[in-house]
Amino acid sequence: MKTSFISTLTLWNAPRSGVARMQTDLASALTELNSSRFADVGLELGYRTGTSLDLHRQLAELDAQKERNGLASLRLSGTQTILDQVREDGEGFLALVAPGKLSDDSAAAITQEASSRLAALTAQLNGAAGGQYLFAGIDTGKKPVTIYEGTPASAAKTAMATAFQAAFGTSQGTQPGAAAITPAQMTAFLDGPFTALFTDATWSANWSSASNRNITSRISGSETVETSVNANAGALRQLAMAYTLGSDIGLSSLSKPTQDAVYTKIRDLMGTAAAGVTSFQADLGRAQTKTTEATTRIDIQKVVLTKSLEDLEGTDPAEVKTRIDTLKTQIEMSYSVTSQIRGLSLINFI
Repeated sequence: MKTSFISTLTLWNAPRSGVARMQTDLASALTELNSSRFADVGLELGYRTGTSLDLHRQLAELDAQKERNGLASLRLSGTQTILDQVREDGEGFLALVAPGKLSDDSAAAITQEASSRLAALTAQLNGAAGGQYLFAGIDTGKKPVTIYEGTPASAAKTAMATAFQAAFGTSQGTQPGAAAITPAQMTAFLDGPFTALFTDATWSANWSSASNRNITSRISGSETVETSVNANAGALRQLAMAYTLGSDIGLSSLSKPTQDAVYTKIRDLMGTAAAGVTSFQADLGRAQTKTTEATTRIDIQKVVLTKSLEDLEGTDPAEVKTRIDTLKTQIEMSYSVTSQIRGLSLINFI
């Protein structure tokens, strides 16, 4: 027969030995009640933990893709808004130089309007969203277009004055030199030296620091779209050409027939530019639609994956609540027994 040593301390500590475990279980149960998820997923799932981790990874990738799509949508929306303004300004200016609207006194007003719209175009092309320049191509940290009118004179304005002086031996707006320019001479200048001021090389040297490459955004695992228009695009250059021509050719100093030659060139440039801007907006609109559809598909995928995770890691609230009540009762009983034992002493029975 085996005997064991009994003391008050042994009896006192016996109920307390299980309290720590029950308190740990209670904390885990409370966590499960609040999160509706196993407190220790690895312990509960065992070999299926890998499946849980894979589902979490897929959800994280979808969240990251949705955030990238949001940035792309912001860029597309901002670009569309600016192009709307650019197109409306262009249409308004084109209406001013329509043949039926012109008179002998139109030159000064058109010069002022062209100057104002050139400044507006520059500001629009330097527009930004989310800390990135929208028309800078992939070089989103660089302001894409320089200001034409400024102090000191911009490279573009200096190049215009130099080309005019070389072609006609006089400066813009001078009398009687500019008044002697014939329509044929002006047409030759506009189709030659003036157009040369807006070629790829001279545009990049005097006007633009934008990249020729537009931003391409991945909107899903297998789909990419262009989500920007850069300031080097032909239609935007043609707008700058038309406004520069109207504002800095010295319209008021030219003869009426020569003015008509200038207006004809402006109308040609504006008509082509308007069609180009509309085409840009159509392309961006398709990109917006694809981005929205991709984001919708991501939301659907997230719902499916979230449901799979809930089925794998989720707890039954009723079962957890019952477990919590049971643990609380056991802990209270343990405290009660411990309190009663503290009042006992073997000395009282000797």
